[in-house]
Amino acid sequence: MIWATILNALARLLGRALPFLAVWAAAKRDARQRAKIEGLEGYAETRKRMDAAPRHTDADAWRRWLRERDE
Repeated sequence: MIWATILNALARLLGRALPFLAVWAAAKRDARQRAKIEGLEGYAETRKRMDAAPRHTDADAWRRWLRERDE
């Protein structure tokens, strides 16, 4: 009989708090996923710029390119 009372009280408390905890957990998961996606998008953009950069095998050509870029 006492266990039924304890379990009933526990169920009432959890019944009220459980929806709030579920929403909080879902929001936290979505925020984590959004941050991961933004990081990957930044990586993809950087990678595209790196792939589009001119490739020189000559060190002097690199220096000229850097000098021209600075101007």
